Amino acid sequence: MLGKIKIKQILLLLGLWPALLHAQLPAWGDYPALPKPAVLTQSDPDPYRLLDSLSDPLVRTWMKRQTDFANSTLARISGRDALLKRLKALQAAEFGAGRLLEVRGMQFFARTTADNRQQLFMRNAATNAERLLMLTEPGQSLGFFTPSLDAAYVAVDLVSAGRQRHGLRIIKTSDASMFKDNLDNIATDSKDIAWKPDSTTIYYRKSPVKPGGDRGAIWQHVLGNKLETDLPVIGPGVSKSRRFAASDVVAMKSSANSPYLLAEVQHGQNQDRSLYLVKQDQLKGATTVWQRLASPTDRIRNFWLAGEQLYLLSTKKKSSGAILKLDLKTPQLSAAKEILPASSDELLDMAVAKNGLYIHAAEAGYSKLMKTELDGTKREELNLPYAGRVSELNADGENEGALFVLEAANAAPLSYRALAGGQIKNVEVFRSPQVGFHRIASKNLNITKPGSNQQIALTLLYPQGMELDGKHPLLLTMETGTGLSKLARFDALRLAWLEQDAVMGIIYLPANQNSKQKKSGDVLDEFIAVADYLVNEGYTSSNKLVAQEPNPGKRWLAQAISQRPELFAAVQSASMQSESSGTAKSRKATLTDKSRLANTSPYLNLREGQSYPAMLISARFGLVDTPIWMSSKFIARLQAANVKKSRPALFRTDFANTWKYDALAEQADNWAFLLWQTGHKGFAIQP
Repeated sequence: MLGKIKIKQILLLLGLWPALLHAQLPAWGDYPALPKPAVLTQSDPDPYRLLDSLSDPLVRTWMKRQTDFANSTLARISGRDALLKRLKALQAAEFGAGRLLEVRGMQFFARTTADNRQQLFMRNAATNAERLLMLTEPGQSLGFFTPSLDAAYVAVDLVSAGRQRHGLRIIKTSDASMFKDNLDNIATDSKDIAWKPDSTTIYYRKSPVKPGGDRGAIWQHVLGNKLETDLPVIGPGVSKSRRFAASDVVAMKSSANSPYLLAEVQHGQNQDRSLYLVKQDQLKGATTVWQRLASPTDRIRNFWLAGEQLYLLSTKKKSSGAILKLDLKTPQLSAAKEILPASSDELLDMAVAKNGLYIHAAEAGYSKLMKTELDGTKREELNLPYAGRVSELNADGENEGALFVLEAANAAPLSYRALAGGQIKNVEVFRSPQVGFHRIASKNLNITKPGSNQQIALTLLYPQGMELDGKHPLLLTMETGTGLSKLARFDALRLAWLEQDAVMGIIYLPANQNSKQKKSGDVLDEFIAVADYLVNEGYTSSNKLVAQEPNPGKRWLAQAISQRPELFAAVQSASMQSESSGTAKSRKATLTDKSRLANTSPYLNLREGQSYPAMLISARFGLVDTPIWMSSKFIARLQAANVKKSRPALFRTDFANTWKYDALAEQADNWAFLLWQTGHKGFAIQP
């Protein structure tokens, strides 16, 4: 002991002791100190409760220092600036398909010019001859376009930049001339209008009189007439006998070969809708007598009007969905016949063509496209060019076949046609720029979740020719949405990661899995199962495996590193739910409560003296379900608990204007941080 004191005194005299202390610090420096020492008492098991108080000036100062410390550290990572430059270039490139509609053999689509103006085209599907219908003026953009049911006209929503003013214009397709009609009172969030089959009239949603009061009613406009003669037909304020909530959004649907009109009512964020029916010759403005066909309890997710028949996708009996067929001569939903029963496939969309019913379904994270006869018989699955995500399915009841967009994690969206014989053909209206994805390979895996028969869909992306030998950084992410949102989606920005000679793994939850209806541990179990599989099978190793959750409000990543820290080299997350916002904060919690919380709370599960992966949290302020004190407390506890001091724990927040959010710059920070922590060449902390 005396010898150590003498050595220290000698070093102090020589001025070397401070230098040795500094040398023991990590390369990025030491973390900002807490406003007050963390204290653990018998009455309160939370030593970092002081960080709950966002009104405390000392806590605000600590958050600012943590943010400045994190930003300073990230800015010193070599390779970060080059990543940002590549991300900006990829974002500027235009990829894949836009909206493509076909009516009576004529295709309608838009392209963007080099000077960022939009062109609307009509193309003959048989001859490929194109006609330019419109070119937007500088400062204008194209909101949506809807051709009439005979392709003689097209309605175009023009948006003026700056003031975001919308104006609906009508174009005659034979000569590209524009009508004088200018409906500048269309609701700004409109996505479509409906045409009367004879092309003399349109049905549009009009902006509400009082902004913020409701979402607007459907009005009828006869082409060539003054706007003052337009008539309301259904929606808020139209009839005292039928009331609508302020959040209800009404849309009209028509069909070329049908004598009926349908009104669809979307009730706020509810996926299920109400449907109302009327014969076209019985439409009488505000006095129209509409028949209610379906309410939200009928769980109608989609529908298609075809002549006297109405096809409906209903999830009332089973969440995966079934197809019903209703003869509108007997317009009672109870009379509908089930023509395609529910199965393990999740039904997402449908379109009715002259030669049959086309159905988009999902299985194990990927799309399936099926075709049946109009009565549901002779079901067949069509062979898609590759496993991916189908969207924009549409058909013309007067013609055979269907159009759709197909994309994958490594393939930009392109438009395809399903021919009458079942073949799939590239429409070749849109082309993707060759910016590098043609050099990216993919591997689709189905992993069995331990203890069950559940299959977890995983896509691995990697440069062609790379050997998946565990020597490359592997970034693992998870898509946990429902319906289309949980299927493989193209993202051009991924190329910036893959070009670093790195691998990306994307988990898609299996069909019929809604994360909001699952226990919080189920998503964690799936994530851990995939991570274990990748390590055990040699695709990666624990010092090369990193994970990212860019969406706020999630808990599974915090749970993963608190329960299985040895699996990962580093993780990055947006604002996280690391504990309960209720009982976890209560000082009066019982011993039973405290024991239960310790087992379920990722924050309370962090243990002193444990090795944890590196972590970067970027927390946005103002999220009700995920207050920033959760993220700040988690990182403070992690900074103190982690014995592996070579693994930094960084925290930053935009609270109190401490950090200005920039999506691309943040992604460059995130990926540079993760690559640095895997020891990847070209990514290291600079002095």
